[in-house]
Amino acid sequence: MTVQPEQEQRIVAAIEAAERVTSGEVRVHLNDRCSGDALRDAQKAFTKLGMHRTAERNGILFYLALESHKFAVLGDAGIHTKVGQAFWDGIRDAMIPELKAGRWVEALEYGVAEAGRALAEHFPHQGARDRDELSNEVSRG
Repeated sequence: MTVQPEQEQRIVAAIEAAERVTSGEVRVHLNDRCSGDALRDAQKAFTKLGMHRTAERNGILFYLALESHKFAVLGDAGIHTKVGQAFWDGIRDAMIPELKAGRWVEALEYGVAEAGRALAEHFPHQGARDRDELSNEVSRG
């Protein structure tokens, strides 16, 4: 599936907006197809992207396999211990109607905004000391 530049720009804008209020990191990784287990593929992408190397282990990855119609939301240990599995399940469940309707950009915009709110609560932005530890660009693979 071809991702249009304006779609990618909307996703990056959502990531940047979320990260303005948190020291946490959000990434979006797109694939065409999934191996069958979206969470396992997300874990591989998480490691490949170095998301486990953030200082506070507060990275969140949105993994979406567009042609396979599968996705996963994965948070690192630092944020997971703060919000628990119910938080991830809630984001996932809220994204499903948009995804089923083919509005995957809107689903990601919602999910990234919700992740940003949780990160801001537990890992507020550090002002001038804060640094962007990971790229905000959409990764693919």
